Amino acid sequence: MTGPGPLQRAALVIVGQIVVRATTSGLEIAEAVGIASGRVVAVGRRDEVVGAAAPGAEVVDVGRATVIPGMHDFHLHLVGMARARREVTLDGLHDHAAVMERLVSASAASEGEWLRGSGWSEPLFDAGALNAHPGFMGRLALVYSHDAHSLWASPAALAAAGIGPHSADPPGGRIERDGRGVPTGILRERASDPVEAIAGRIDGAELASSLDETLGELAAMGITGATDAGDALVENGIGEHARLGDRASRLHEMRAQIDGRLRLTINVPVDALRDAAEAGLATGGPIVDTTTVRAGWAKAYADGALGSHTAALFAPYSCGESDETGILRLSGTELDHHLAESRRHRISLAIHAIGDRAAAEVLDAMERIDAPAPLIGDRIEHLQLLRPVDRPRLAPLHVTASIQPVHAASDRELVEACWAGRAAHAYPWSSIAAAGASLAFGSDAPKESPNPWLGIFAAIHRRFPADKVADWHPEQAVNLPHALSAYTLGPARAIQAADEGHL
Repeated sequence: MTGPGPLQRAALVIVGQIVVRATTSGLEIAEAVGIASGRVVAVGRRDEVVGAAAPGAEVVDVGRATVIPGMHDFHLHLVGMARARREVTLDGLHDHAAVMERLVSASAASEGEWLRGSGWSEPLFDAGALNAHPGFMGRLALVYSHDAHSLWASPAALAAAGIGPHSADPPGGRIERDGRGVPTGILRERASDPVEAIAGRIDGAELASSLDETLGELAAMGITGATDAGDALVENGIGEHARLGDRASRLHEMRAQIDGRLRLTINVPVDALRDAAEAGLATGGPIVDTTTVRAGWAKAYADGALGSHTAALFAPYSCGESDETGILRLSGTELDHHLAESRRHRISLAIHAIGDRAAAEVLDAMERIDAPAPLIGDRIEHLQLLRPVDRPRLAPLHVTASIQPVHAASDRELVEACWAGRAAHAYPWSSIAAAGASLAFGSDAPKESPNPWLGIFAAIHRRFPADKVADWHPEQAVNLPHALSAYTLGPARAIQAADEGHL
């Protein structure tokens, strides 16, 4: 038995199949675990743990059930999840008429100045029909695509943001236009920033109430830790940390509501990196007046997403326009600058890179930087397409591969259609791990379900449980212990939290 000295005796003993830790090579199992003052103080055989417990200790036998360490969702959007509970969603709709009906109904029913929503897919979305519908005449509205890398802004929203026929595409973004050159309302990547910067959003007591519901949902799923993935923009912040942007500032303001209910790591926009450092934040450091909330990484976006055809590729998409290779949102010079600032201010980077070109550009920049490696390593988000030559580059740079297994299950048909000939290099988790990099799993909620068991199933099978198809490229799957490790030890090691991720 392992445990503390005689003064720390368990007041609660749980007996069953106890997973002490999940590693890439297997599960370490015990018969019982002892708990005192909210912490594990003994693990081992039943008779040992019970015998060492305090007099009158409660013993709970869970029978054939399995007890595991609390899981950590390494990439979700906590404020986005809370707001999504009160906004219109189009996920799960299967035709144009249903999409139109839901948006028109939501517009008629909502009382706020802005209508916000998400979840549309390219084949089912008719921006022209919405622009011409009487229900949206003068209506301020923005609705994100399912992947959140494109949005539709109503004509009134475009006008409010100053976007018109003569507006130029910004660096790292694109304004879609009709045959006459008039914006359709579809804005790709950084072209959406002017609308997002002025848009209204759910806030105050309504947001706090929805956050409370979201925290309860996560706890019921066994999620005891999470990393909020962070905003792209620094606008719309509130309170003492207003310069950290919308979501990070609100999480700081609501930290008392979160503390003790979730081990939360809060990322900030990369453009707020210096402001975060001036506020005394450093990756992994505690947030003032909390015990379970800490500072995270600075979030940057190197490219877009598969569904919006904005993930940056070396070879063109095999669907859509024949010469389409996506959008690089950051230049090499910008990446170099962000990395230098990161090292200077002790705030590591979390860089979104979905396409193979974006991932290579990020790794190139990390290899160029002439500064000591950060105490807590950088992370690359998603890594959905990665060339074999780039896989061994992650480990020497101490980069954590931040992966969302449900994306492979959701995107497999898109990959086959749009990344033809490259599917063997898509979502290459097993190969990344074999090259020595550490995996940490998350969900990307609210874009996907936060249910970690759905993520574990997708990590093992690369499909959803209800899919009537074979496992997709199973050579890139991971086994159960590895998947559970990536939801527990992987995030703990990434943030260097030695007492988390295991019992």
